[in-house]
Amino acid sequence: MLKIALYLSMLFQLGATIYAISLIRRTRYNVSWILISSGFVLMAIRRLFDFSSLFWESKLFQQEEINSWIGVLISVLLFIGVIFIKKIFNLQDHIEQLRLDNEKKTLAAVIEAEDKARQAFARELHDGLGPVLSSIKMCLSAIDPDSMEQPNRRIIERSCLATDEAITSLKEISNLLSPHILENYGLIKAIKATANPLLEGTQIQFEINSNISDRRFHRNLEINVYRIVCELINNSVTHADPRYIRVDIVEEQQVILLTYKDDGSGFDLDNHLQDKVIPGMGLENIFSRIKLLKGQYQINTSPDSGFIITLKIPVE
Repeated sequence: MLKIALYLSMLFQLGATIYAISLIRRTRYNVSWILISSGFVLMAIRRLFDFSSLFWESKLFQQEEINSWIGVLISVLLFIGVIFIKKIFNLQDHIEQLRLDNEKKTLAAVIEAEDKARQAFARELHDGLGPVLSSIKMCLSAIDPDSMEQPNRRIIERSCLATDEAITSLKEISNLLSPHILENYGLIKAIKATANPLLEGTQIQFEINSNISDRRFHRNLEINVYRIVCELINNSVTHADPRYIRVDIVEEQQVILLTYKDDGSGFDLDNHLQDKVIPGMGLENIFSRIKLLKGQYQINTSPDSGFIITLKIPVE
């Protein structure tokens, strides 16, 4: 049994040695792997010495010191190899960091391109369609309704009302695409100005509390926090049917703490995350923007228990 065990052990040792040597090229001749492979080679030779002693009265080498020195050399090679192998792990960490940085850069580029497209579209609407509607309104206003018959007068009045509604809608759409009020007046006023049209015609009570007042931050932070809050409000109105919505934005020690809460229908977060299905694709955009800002978030929700999300975003 001992002979069979040693024979199998020798085969396994030789197989491990050959496989280790074959990987040297794939490691780009890394020093640590070469040392470890050398240790495997010596271990295989030592195992051959042990195996030979069972079949021949005289060993391949008479000197016992040689076998002992091989053991010492194996220990030294493995020790040095393990020390050098740390470079492999450092390289892996470096590659992972590069991957994360590239992922963030890609995400930032996508969001920036999206915002630029929105700005361009809003500018075309405002500068292109806006003057046309204003010209139509001026032409209609120049008409003297007293010189017309009653049916024509009603048509002109309705045309004026329709033009006013079109101009108002154009301003709202332009503001949603590219919030000029955000650039001019800051985050809190921009959120209020955008929330009012979204909640108009509903019974939802909206409340926003903040200690930042008119303080300005860098544009990337402002535009993304603004988009996050608007997306959350839109999700609540569209999917949750709440009675109230509350937004708290507080700055503490160079960190913005944002808490969004509604008393709507909520949902089973665990099941949705497990199935990778989240109500409203807007939440995926929210998570992407939070990641871009190097922020953290925590969601508390369950069916018929409302929705709460807390964000921590560093002010850089």
